[in-house]
Amino acid sequence: MQYRRLGHTDVQIPVIGQGTWRFGEDRSKAKAEIEALRFGLERGMSLIDTAEEYAKGGSERVVGEAIADVRKEVFLVTKVSAKNCSYSGVLQAAESSLDRLNATYIDLYLQHWPNEQIPVAETMAAMTELIDKGLVKYVGVSNFTPKLLAEAQRALGRHPLVCNQIAYHLADRHIEDAELPFCRENGITVMGYSPFGYAPRHFGKPGFPQAGTPERAVLDEIGKKYGKNAYQVALNWIVRQEGIVTIPKSANLDHIRDNLNALGWELEEEDLVRIEHTFPKK
Repeated sequence: MQYRRLGHTDVQIPVIGQGTWRFGEDRSKAKAEIEALRFGLERGMSLIDTAEEYAKGGSERVVGEAIADVRKEVFLVTKVSAKNCSYSGVLQAAESSLDRLNATYIDLYLQHWPNEQIPVAETMAAMTELIDKGLVKYVGVSNFTPKLLAEAQRALGRHPLVCNQIAYHLADRHIEDAELPFCRENGITVMGYSPFGYAPRHFGKPGFPQAGTPERAVLDEIGKKYGKNAYQVALNWIVRQEGIVTIPKSANLDHIRDNLNALGWELEEEDLVRIEHTFPKK
């Protein structure tokens, strides 16, 4: 496993973590989901990302079961919903998440989405209290613009803002214009979600190129050169970017094996040029 520094902290986190969106929606799949998470943990994928919104808390419950006896070996990330971002709402949401996770602390707690009705400063004040109480170690946000990131940084005062979790994949590189440069300049780790474009449809974002398209053909051809598939090429491209880690969904053992095989090799310059030409920043 490769690791990157979390913000300006001394903490090292894996470049590929385990996403758990949709975990817990079907309890009949819980055993397989837990098995997948454990499989990933055993292979160095120690960052697990979840949220109170996922399956209405069901994802956190599955994660809690998976990490019950290995909590100290896990870098645990969860998120407070935008609707719960008032001062009291954050405090209550954190307690509820801890209960579902069967944990005594959260390594990284994120504001899931901005909320125009609740000032960022109010949310960050609650985050600061959670740190001071020892319930949260580090604070981050998700889907924040540079303007909101700056507001959050100022509001946190002595506590650093260490992460902005935001969609990032070959077909959607918009963060390279503003969010990514800001984060690099300010020591904020970018945690890219939906690395294969599997964001919910209402996000209005493009998805991963489908078989039969010219874009997919390029990834397939490059992958053949390295004995990899198109998804592994895309993931390798993402994790080679400065200051970025990614959290692909890890719903089964095959997914995790595929994700891990995106590491341990490097794309050659000619292939990087071809990828840039095929997936230009728009």
